[in-house]
Amino acid sequence: MKKSVNDIGGEHGTDWGPIPMTDKELPDWAKLSIALRGALGDNGARLVSLHEGRRAREEMGYERYHALGYFEMGMQAICDILVQKGIVTGEEVDKRIGKLRAEAGPKRDRDGS
Repeated sequence: MKKSVNDIGGEHGTDWGPIPMTDKELPDWAKLSIALRGALGDNGARLVSLHEGRRAREEMGYERYHALGYFEMGMQAICDILVQKGIVTGEEVDKRIGKLRAEAGPKRDRDGS
């Protein structure tokens, strides 16, 4: 049986480091991602189910899965599902992201600073 990308148990030679046990304030974009998930999910437009989101995360592949943060991964999963369903195209998403980046100015870190 092939391991899923999120199954890291028993991996040899890897050091995932300590788990931080402190709370920190979520950046605005992460809060918006929670709202978007709710709006598109089972209690909203029903475009992306919980199970589809899980499947999309697991299909990202090891490198991509472990390179993204929690909220980034969720947004990427939603994007992948919407493209797979033909609701948006990859080109539409890329064009909109480019426009938003141009409007935002200098690049920000993941934490919003």
